[in-house]
Amino acid sequence: MTPHYLQLILYKTRADLKVEAARGYMGLLWWVLEPILYMGAFYIIFAVALKRGGENFVPWLLIGLVAWKWFDTSVRMCLTSITAGKGLMSQVYLPKVFFPAVVILRNTVKFLVTLALLLLFLLAYGVPLSWQWLAILPLAGLQLLLISGVAFSVAALTPLWPDLKLLMNNLLMLMFFLSGVFFDTGQLHGWLAVLLSLNPMVHVIDAWRGLLLLGQWPDISGLLYVLFISLAMLALGMHLLKRWDRLYPRLA
Repeated sequence: MTPHYLQLILYKTRADLKVEAARGYMGLLWWVLEPILYMGAFYIIFAVALKRGGENFVPWLLIGLVAWKWFDTSVRMCLTSITAGKGLMSQVYLPKVFFPAVVILRNTVKFLVTLALLLLFLLAYGVPLSWQWLAILPLAGLQLLLISGVAFSVAALTPLWPDLKLLMNNLLMLMFFLSGVFFDTGQLHGWLAVLLSLNPMVHVIDAWRGLLLLGQWPDISGLLYVLFISLAMLALGMHLLKRWDRLYPRLA
């Protein structure tokens, strides 16, 4: 992708964020309230109503929710990103990676806002600041790579097979409960532990928790697996988007 298209992605992302911020009376305040309400709802359900967990359960749960929401929201929105760009495609030629890239970048900006709120909460909760937090940016970069790989692939396939949207929505729901958001995957053993370890988000969420809550450097072996999956999916997605580039305007 040329620097010209990269500038267009940045411009479109900035424009979309401005429009979203201007929509409604609360504007930018909603970017803060939305993650607070999202995390607060799960806290009330699991920590208050169901009385699950012990010490540090609240930050442990919120870290998993924040990491998952970035992945889940980005992939879901990218499912229809190309078909939603039909109007723009009819006016000017753009490489179709443009559409999911804008969605991912927009959600990444929102994730950074949520992550800042999470870090402030952890410090207020009494979690000590550690040197290991320097790994936040590399870990976020790796998760961004994973999101891009999955999102580009599903964005490329959905216009040709619309039923994939329903399939992915259900698969993401299943992954939500099997990614260790609500339980510690490290306590599992045998075939179930092996099966769940195939889910790259298990390793990502474990890495975020170890880093932010326990002050531990991420497990390299698990993250290398995530890197491999991410690069493979990214290569597949980019290939499909390029292969069917001229076909999408007729399908959208």
